[in-house]
Amino acid sequence: MTKDLKGFRDTVPVEDILEDGLHLIFEGMPGLLSEMEECRIQGTAKGEVFLHRVDGDVHLNGKVAALIVIKCDRCLEEYNQEINTSFFYILVPGQSIEGKKEIALGKEDMEVSLYDGAEIQIGEIFREQILLQIPLRHVCREDCKGICPTCGADLNKEECRCRAETLNNPFSVLKKL
Repeated sequence: MTKDLKGFRDTVPVEDILEDGLHLIFEGMPGLLSEMEECRIQGTAKGEVFLHRVDGDVHLNGKVAALIVIKCDRCLEEYNQEINTSFFYILVPGQSIEGKKEIALGKEDMEVSLYDGAEIQIGEIFREQILLQIPLRHVCREDCKGICPTCGADLNKEECRCRAETLNNPFSVLKKL
């Protein structure tokens, strides 16, 4: 069953997932990055999930697309980063992990996640996928020169102001020796 939803639902009750699955399409997902100071969503984020029950587990295939506004690490100017990704999870009913020993996870275990109770937190899954797509180094463009650490000039827009100051330095005479 496919549902086009204008209003975003942060959770999906497991009982709503029918035998033939549940297909949800969201045309807006407000509040996904509301607590983030480093970035924000420009416009509307779009998401799509297909949920299917398999032997008590829930298989989730999804897509998310958004335009993110981030500050450049070099020049501190804001720039847009397009996010468009697909993902897959196997959601297993959660059990208490208290008192269990640590185990090493394999590659196939990275697609497995737990859900707690009778609801699946799809809002958290969409948020996680957007954050995973943001690069570690936020650079507006490859040739960004950044800002001067001494005078604070944006080197993409203007010349460094501290070069003139070093010429008037009383120790500049020593460079001639």
